[in-house]
Amino acid sequence: MITTTDMVRGTTRLVFDSVAGVTSAVEGMHETIARTATPWPAAADNASAAHGTIAAGVYSGIRGISNLLREGVDLSLGLLPKTTGASLSPEATIRTIAALNGVLGDHLEATGNPLATPMQLLTQDRALALDEPSLAAGPHAASRHLVVLVHGLSLSELSWRRNGAPGIGERLLQSLDIAPLYLRYNTGRHISTNGQEFAQQLEQLCERWPTPVESLSLIGHSMGGLVIRSACWYAQQAGNRWLSRLARVVCLGTPHHGSAVAKAGHGLTAAMQGLPYTRPLAFGRRRSAGIKDLRHGDLLDEDWRDHHPDAMRPDTRRPVPLLPDVEYYFAAATLGRHQHDPLGHILGDLLVRLDSATGSHSEDLRRLDIKPENCAVFHATNHFDLLDDERVQRQILDWFGAPR
Repeated sequence: MITTTDMVRGTTRLVFDSVAGVTSAVEGMHETIARTATPWPAAADNASAAHGTIAAGVYSGIRGISNLLREGVDLSLGLLPKTTGASLSPEATIRTIAALNGVLGDHLEATGNPLATPMQLLTQDRALALDEPSLAAGPHAASRHLVVLVHGLSLSELSWRRNGAPGIGERLLQSLDIAPLYLRYNTGRHISTNGQEFAQQLEQLCERWPTPVESLSLIGHSMGGLVIRSACWYAQQAGNRWLSRLARVVCLGTPHHGSAVAKAGHGLTAAMQGLPYTRPLAFGRRRSAGIKDLRHGDLLDEDWRDHHPDAMRPDTRRPVPLLPDVEYYFAAATLGRHQHDPLGHILGDLLVRLDSATGSHSEDLRRLDIKPENCAVFHATNHFDLLDDERVQRQILDWFGAPR
C-alpha cells in the first residue's frame, strides 16, 4: 500500500529527476546554438572552446547541487514515520499512480522510486500474498473456476468497474460462479517483462489456491491482452502447469500488431531528433518502455533487446501463434457506425485499428488464426467503452457460457 510518506518521497524524487532532465535539455540546446549561432565561421576557435568549457562547468555545477539536494531531501523523508492519511481518496491515489506508471514506470522502477507499482493479484477487496503458505483468498476460496482480468496502459484494476455499474468480473461471478481476480501491474515496464512475471504468478496462484483449480480464464484489455499472450508464450517455454488449466483468453481492443497512436508518437519523436535545434526537446524518447512496445506489439525480449528503442525500424517481431488447446476470443471497437463507414477505417477505436485488434495481417506467419465466430466488432464504440459496454459484456458472457 502506498502511504502518504511514499507519495511525498516518490513525488520529490520525480521533481529532482525533472530538474535533471530539463537541465540536460537546456544544455543540449545551448551547445547547438553555440556551435551554429551565426551563418559565418567563428572568428576565434579558442573563444568558442572557452565558452563551451565554461558552459559545461556551469551545467555540471547545477547537476551537482541538484543531486546533493535530492539525496539530502530523500534521506530526510526516509527518516519520517510512515503515515497513511492522504488528501486524495484511495481510488484517486490508485488511478493517479497507475497513470504515472504508464508514462514512466520503467524509470520509477530503475530508480527505486516508491511510486513504482509492484505486480499483484487481487480479489475484490484484498491483495493475494502468493508467497504465504496459506493463501487467504476470501469468500471465493471454494471456487474451482477462476478468471483473471488484466488492465491496459496507465489503468488499474478499477478500470473494470466504471460508472458505478457491475464490471464483467462481477457478472461472471453472478452468472457462472467464476471467481474474478484482478492483476495490478506497472504498465511502463516492457510487456515481455510483465509477461514473464505474470506467468510465474499464475503458476503460484494455481498451486496455492485453496481449492484445486479446474479452469482458468484470462481477460485482457488493450495492453493487457499482449501481457497475457506474452505470459502464455513464456509459460509454454518453461513448462508451467497452469497452461493445462487455461480454458479461454479474451482480448478487448488489444493491439496485436501495434497501435497507430504509438506509431505516430514514435514518428514525431524521430522527426524532432533529426533536427539539431529540436533534438534536445524530443522528450518523447523518454516515454516508457511499455509505450514503446506498443508501436509494433512486442511480446518477447528479443523483439526489443537488440534494437535502439528510438530507432526507426521495420516490424521484426518473432511470430507468437495462439495456443492450440485454448479458445481465443477477440472483441474490437470502431468509431464507424457500420462496416463501410470510413471513420472507422481511419481512426479505429481512437487508439487501435480494426485489423490490429482482430489479429489480421498481410503475412501468414503474423496473422492470428482465430475462428470467425470468436471475433466480434462493436460499431460506434471507442477503446474504453469495451470495458463496460453492455453489448460487450453480454458477448463475453455468451463466450463463457458456450459449451467448449
